[in-house]
Amino acid sequence: MTTKFWQAIRAASVLAIGLGVMNTAQATYSASHTSNCGGGGTSNPNCDTWTFNNRTSNTQGGITATASGWSNTADSANASNVLLDSAYITLNGSSGLGVRNNDCSGFANCTGGSSGRDTNEGVSPEHAIDNNGRVDSILFSFTDKVNLTSFSAGWVSTDSDFSVLAYTGAGNPTSLSGQSYADLLSSGWSLIGNFLAGSSTGAHDFTNSTYSSYWLIGALNTMVGGSSTKAGNDNFKLISLAGCTCDNAPPGTPGCSTGGGGGGVPEPGTLLLMGAGLLGLTRFKVRRTMSAVAA
Repeated sequence: MTTKFWQAIRAASVLAIGLGVMNTAQATYSASHTSNCGGGGTSNPNCDTWTFNNRTSNTQGGITATASGWSNTADSANASNVLLDSAYITLNGSSGLGVRNNDCSGFANCTGGSSGRDTNEGVSPEHAIDNNGRVDSILFSFTDKVNLTSFSAGWVSTDSDFSVLAYTGAGNPTSLSGQSYADLLSSGWSLIGNFLAGSSTGAHDFTNSTYSSYWLIGALNTMVGGSSTKAGNDNFKLISLAGCTCDNAPPGTPGCSTGGGGGGVPEPGTLLLMGAGLLGLTRFKVRRTMSAVAA
């Protein structure tokens, strides 16, 4: 083989070893990240914070989160109140996002008809995410998988107990419209948990190890196992979310791509071995050439 070929092989080996060293440093940094990112709105560098101050979408770290409102109002006419329907998101500045479901009265989105109304819906404190009458939730859709571990409530009235679900099925979830919570749990959605949070604003933590592009956060929900003795008086507005992206996940994390970075990048050790092997080939070639000259 030509001298230029072996020079190219040697250059490639040095590059591979260099990338391996760099990625080893990066892998060490990523492995130091924990799944609990410290709470919505905090400055922990190990996670991103998506803030919704008078907006329904926000981009951090190249990942966009978009909020949409949902509540169990699709079958309010027959008083069942178990099927989901889209809802109106209220924008409340630094207090955060609220939800006004369709069983309200006197607002443009009120489509529940003359019967089956959610009394006082849309009037404080039921302009927030609440479970007085109906159970309001916000679906956060991300452009890539994230491990959410906290949200920050910018406003609370009485109590702020909450429920969290995440989509862990294959592909993308079907529309929530017309589905019950039982339908969701049997078609790829997983219950992260029901959490008691009290009357304080600020971080509401829900530590978990799930990575998903779809998260449903709402007032404490008895339809997914929330306590009936605790539900009914929860009213809060959500100002921010905190969580880690797959870029910060350890290699092999379920739900993330190979290496935890979403791009199938070779492991640092693989790069180092490959570089060492290529460099060994060039040294073998040099030794063979010198032996031939000596003979």
